[in-house]
Formats: sequence, structure tokens, C-alpha cells
Amino acid sequence: MEYLVFALVPLFGSIIQTTMGFGNGVLIIAVLPFFLPFGKAVAYNLIACLFLTILVVAKMWRKINWKFLLPIILPMMISSVAATFWSASFNQSILKIILAVVFIMMVLIFLLNKNGFTIKPTTTKGIIMGMVSGTTNGLIGIGGPPAALYFRPAIKDNEEYIATIQCYFIFQSATGIVSRMSLGMLDKSDILPLALILLSTAIGSMIGKSISGKIKSGTMQKYAYVFIGLYGIYLLVSELIKYI
Repeated sequence: MEYLVFALVPLFGSIIQTTMGFGNGVLIIAVLPFFLPFGKAVAYNLIACLFLTILVVAKMWRKINWKFLLPIILPMMISSVAATFWSASFNQSILKIILAVVFIMMVLIFLLNKNGFTIKPTTTKGIIMGMVSGTTNGLIGIGGPPAALYFRPAIKDNEEYIATIQCYFIFQSATGIVSRMSLGMLDKSDILPLALILLSTAIGSMIGKSISGKIKSGTMQKYAYVFIGLYGIYLLVSELIKYI
């Protein structure tokens, strides 16, 4: 059962991310903690995301907008390392509650901004979003939504946006992986499941590219956020019940 999950979850997640810019990490971290310790699930998630983003950026690197990318990278890396080491002292229940709250906030932001974002990105906002993204990445392995809030209003061309945010995820995932490896969260027993996850990620990426122009990313986003919202509520309630 676990190996089926390791195959299917990154397959669908990479299809979603290839077509709309993010989503692979959200789906993986929503499911894998049911089968793995939370810290290990985050490490798996980061490795899958790093592999996927390298596949995407290798073909789109000329589209990267470094003007908007550079201000957000360093604050993200610093806050990500700090949050990763901080999270090592948390129990899994607390981390799952944080994950649930982040999921619910993502949906609320999506609903409140359904007509589009109108904020004008600046270097200061890039630094702030980088710190927020790095913190959530370090705690629960999700840093995409804060970065999307910064990049999406600034970069109008969809291919340029995809290339830029995927390049950002390379730095983010690599930072998280190195931090978690230094905490001993991965060992030799992880080689086989990770190989399966990476294979599924590669297949999903190819499928996503083949259908990218045939479906509306906005429609896919709506379904993704419905899942995220319902799962966030379920996870929050199920974890809070343990404290009653």
C-alpha cells in the first residue's frame, strides 16, 4: 500500500505543478505523513520537488526573471534553515496543526483574491515573502504559496512565471534537504521509496507538459483549493480532538 502511495501521489502532484506552477509539495505533504514520520515525509517532499523543478527549469531557464527572483532567495534560505532546526523540537501533532492552519489560510487567500492580485511587488515585499516562505518550508515543507503571492502579480507571462518560481523552488528544496539531512532524517532505507517517487515525478511531469495547453489552469486551481481546504479542516479537527 505504501509503495502505491509513493507512486500515485507524486504522479498526480507533478502533473498539477507542471500545469499551474505549484501543487506537488502540497499534495505530497498532505498524504505522506499518514505513512511516514512527519520530518521524513517533509524530506521526501523536498527531494521530489527538487527533482521536478530541475526537470522544468532545465528546459525553461532562459525564461527566468532574475530581477524578481534574487531579492527573495537569501531571506528564504536563512529562515528555512532556522525553521528546520526549530521544528526538530516540535512533536508531530503540533506540526500537523501548523500544516492544517497553513492549508486553510491558503484557501482563504485564494477566495479573497479570486479576482486577481493587485499588489505591486517590491524588494521589501520580496524579502518579507521570502522569510514567510522559508519559515513554512522549514516547519512543514510548504513554501510555494507565499512565493506565488510575490511572483504572480509581478510576472505576467505564464512561461516566465513558471520558470522563475520553479527556479526558486530549486533553491528552497535544496536548502531544506541539506538542513534535514544534517538532522539525520534520511538513511539507506529511504533509497527504494525515493527512487519510486522520483520515477513517478518524471512521468507526471511529462504528462503535465503534454496537457498543459489543453486544460484551464484556473479550473485546476479551483479543484486543488477545494481539496486543500477540506483536508486542512479535517486535519485541524482531528489533531485538536487529541487535546480535548
